[in-house]
Amino acid sequence: MKSVEEVINIIKDSNYFEAWKDSLLSETTVQEWKLLLKHDLTTKNFYEKIAQRLYMKRVPYVIVNEYIDEFFRHHKNHSIDHHNIKNFIAEAFLKEQLKSDRELIEIELNKKISVTLEEKKDLINAHLKWMQLFIQSIIDKPQKFELDHHLCYVGKWLAGEAENKDTKIDELHSNLHAMAQSAIRMYNRQDYAYFLLLYLDILMSSYQIRDLIMNLYFTRRLSSIHKDFISNKSNYLKLKEDIKQAGENTTLLILNIKDFSKINLLYGHDYGDKILKEIANILEGITNILEVYRIYGDEFAVSFYTPFTDEIIKIIKKESEKKKFTIYDNSFSLSYYASYSRISQHVLEHCEYGLMLSKKEHGHVINVNDINDAMFYKYAENITLTQKLRLAFMDNRIIPYFQPIFNFKENKITKYEALMRVVDIDGKILVPAEFLDVLKSMYIYPEVTKLMIEKVFEFFKDSELDFSINLSFTDIIDLEIEGFIIAIVKKYPEVATRCTFELLEDEVSFKQKEAYDFFDLLHAYGVKIALDDFGSGYSNYDVIFKFDIDYIKIDGSITESILFNSKSKVLMESIITVTKKLDSQLIAEYVSSKEIFDAVSKMGIDYAQGYYIGKPSDRLLQ
Repeated sequence: MKSVEEVINIIKDSNYFEAWKDSLLSETTVQEWKLLLKHDLTTKNFYEKIAQRLYMKRVPYVIVNEYIDEFFRHHKNHSIDHHNIKNFIAEAFLKEQLKSDRELIEIELNKKISVTLEEKKDLINAHLKWMQLFIQSIIDKPQKFELDHHLCYVGKWLAGEAENKDTKIDELHSNLHAMAQSAIRMYNRQDYAYFLLLYLDILMSSYQIRDLIMNLYFTRRLSSIHKDFISNKSNYLKLKEDIKQAGENTTLLILNIKDFSKINLLYGHDYGDKILKEIANILEGITNILEVYRIYGDEFAVSFYTPFTDEIIKIIKKESEKKKFTIYDNSFSLSYYASYSRISQHVLEHCEYGLMLSKKEHGHVINVNDINDAMFYKYAENITLTQKLRLAFMDNRIIPYFQPIFNFKENKITKYEALMRVVDIDGKILVPAEFLDVLKSMYIYPEVTKLMIEKVFEFFKDSELDFSINLSFTDIIDLEIEGFIIAIVKKYPEVATRCTFELLEDEVSFKQKEAYDFFDLLHAYGVKIALDDFGSGYSNYDVIFKFDIDYIKIDGSITESILFNSKSKVLMESIITVTKKLDSQLIAEYVSSKEIFDAVSKMGIDYAQGYYIGKPSDRLLQ
């Protein structure tokens, strides 16, 4: 374990927190960390002093949150729950943040707006007023404000808009209310760290909704004017008109500035507007660009003739990303998500999908012409699912189900497999086949894995039953998850001896050294190891010879076909013969009928699992 000084020096060398080095990397912070790491110092007064100091130094909480994660990534102190530290600091941050935000919103509500828009002022400011009540509900006492997005002021207006409503406002508005409901539940559970991160999204969404409504009415009232009033370049309305007139040999590229909302939060909208103007001017100065558009808050588009595509994309990337911006002596550059497509009827929709892919691929410029319709639809479904999973995690709706495993020797159920389930907002239960691939690509995946392990250990701590938990190869090479597993088996040593971790046979074969080290570590604490889906694709026996495997789970495709497929029966007999000599125990999966149950019992299988024994449920069989 590294010392505090060593960890701070490593973080300094990364230059990641250079802009906040005086606040996060000073001798003061070294002394604070030393005190924080002492278990006897957890008073709120101490955390409040830290939070007040960082807040007064204008360090955003999102940076503080990342900084704490980075510290523990290098310090690797598994005896301390660093989420608690984030939670205590977040609680103290809230006191300062909410008071400041309430004052800023009051200023925004009192600002004069264009005479042209005066009659729509109540609607334009509706979400800031809603935000005001939300903040007051947290600071003072519960306020009456509408959480149902259909029934609030803006929701009723959107319903009345029907065909003319702006889909971006509609999407932002419904997501905001879903986030607010989850945020309030998190606050009531005293999960301040998660609440504060979600609160920042809610605050920015409220401002964005207000700005979009204002822009919408501005363009409706001044339909003859196609200029964006901040950048003085063409706007979204002009882009839509130009798309109708463009020839087939024209391409559209859309750029979205990464993390631009943080600039507005850190330095204010006036500085943000200046940066938008500079970006627009940079784009306009590039040769062969036909038109520059500012289409949303931090989103630009440019049009050009298709033969110039490769050249223009290279120049845009070079010119826009080399530009240095300076605010309050802080110098920084920006990076972008981008996608492009030949202009067609649905070019805007296609480029928006391309931006989603660009974000997933960390800023890679996406050529939408290479994407077929099936990919568009699939990615759209994944975006919706990502939002569902994020909210389910924050709202504690990711839960374990338990499937019984029958012990032939004892003639009863002695073991359960814990299986992950997601409770959708409408109460529907989602199974891993519906969400696991998407979940594994999300930043919350390690936290979900830890949450499942903790819930299952807590569930079985007062039981005498054995149980198993599924892990993926991604889990066993994640040092944070490994540290968490070690911490929890130390916390529940007796429960650990009844626990089995299941891994897929093909993943163990792929990274044998990592698997061997992980198995050896867990066996030292009495934890058992199971190899899942063995026999699928006629597995290589080498893996069970090399590793100390406690249980081998025979792939369900073999089990369910042994009554009518002689090759499956021969394969199962072969697995039984080999594994019995290795002192491993066998579990037959997919035992779906009495006939299969009787057959595997006669063959000498140790355990049976499947719908004939019992379906997965949120409670154990009586």
